[in-house]
Amino acid sequence: MTTEPVPGMLHAWSLYLQASEEARRRGDRRVGTDDVLLALFDDPTIEGVLGVTLAHARAASASLDRQALGLLGIKSDIDVPELAMRPVPKKPRLRDVAQKDRVRMTPAAKKVLEEAAKSSRRRIMVASQQVLAQIIALEPPDPAAILLSALGVNAPEIRSRIDASARNGAGLGS
Repeated sequence: MTTEPVPGMLHAWSLYLQASEEARRRGDRRVGTDDVLLALFDDPTIEGVLGVTLAHARAASASLDRQALGLLGIKSDIDVPELAMRPVPKKPRLRDVAQKDRVRMTPAAKKVLEEAAKSSRRRIMVASQQVLAQIIALEPPDPAAILLSALGVNAPEIRSRIDASARNGAGLGS
């Protein structure tokens, strides 16, 4: 018996691995909620819902990083190439997750994934809209909330769209 991937459903480990790659690419020591948000762009419907592309979100995140460094008095004009993203399996195995070079999650990022997985029976597959709903509920100074604000995303509007699609039983992209 094979299972076909359901649109809008992501393997929780795959989402973590994608977020881990986003954090590693930027040189972060931990996977934050902003990395989870960037990893959500693996689902093509997220770009349509937020009205933002992955490239635009990454550029805004890099700009926020430069601003934070500038506030600390660190020159941010250093042009260091980002690390290349490694491929992430859609259905990862335990050995994929348990590699030594994987980046650990912040408590906030872990809570976002745990809360999103609560409605899932097996808690392995999570709906991208459930993860997005958890991220939208965050408030500054959370990195994802600040990133969404920098991108000009209207969180209450997105939240109402997520709630409406959940009531209708439709996905976000429909």
